[in-house]
Amino acid sequence: MVGLIFLGLGILLMLIGRILLISAAFSVSIWWGFGIFLPFGPMLFRMNYPDLAPLSRTFRLFSLPCILAYFVLGPGTLPGSHREKAVPSGPANHYGLEKLSKSNLDEKRTANAKEMERLTAWAETLHVKKRDLLRSDAEGAKAFNNEVAEFNVALAKATAEQKELWPDWPVGEGPPQAKK
Repeated sequence: MVGLIFLGLGILLMLIGRILLISAAFSVSIWWGFGIFLPFGPMLFRMNYPDLAPLSRTFRLFSLPCILAYFVLGPGTLPGSHREKAVPSGPANHYGLEKLSKSNLDEKRTANAKEMERLTAWAETLHVKKRDLLRSDAEGAKAFNNEVAEFNVALAKATAEQKELWPDWPVGEGPPQAKK
């Protein structure tokens, strides 16, 4: 609440400073009065007539600490204005929080090994498709690229799962069940 008061005071001081600058410009000529509303108009007026707008500058300079006080104090500084949001204790799907039993771990490792075998076969199929693809077949190339992107997503997912299931296995070698 205190921050909002400082914001209001800063805006009021800026408006008073701007009104004083506009009245000083109209006192010189009507063209300077309208020129104040153009881009760089206030700057050019202050450069040409520095002695006519010192009070305007004072009001605008006093508005700066008020705006700064608003940012420091914030819009809600009274006690009770901050409400705590309920934070869930864990992700809704609880992945990574479950403890895998030995049988469940073996099932997941077997499923991952089968997925890696499927991906190996798919990679061989893609290799044959690429070999047989004609350079002039634009639609075929587009379909092939889409399939390769799909394959890469599946491979990344299976590889990440494989690293999770066999954390101690050396990088670059497949896990024991994935080898033939």
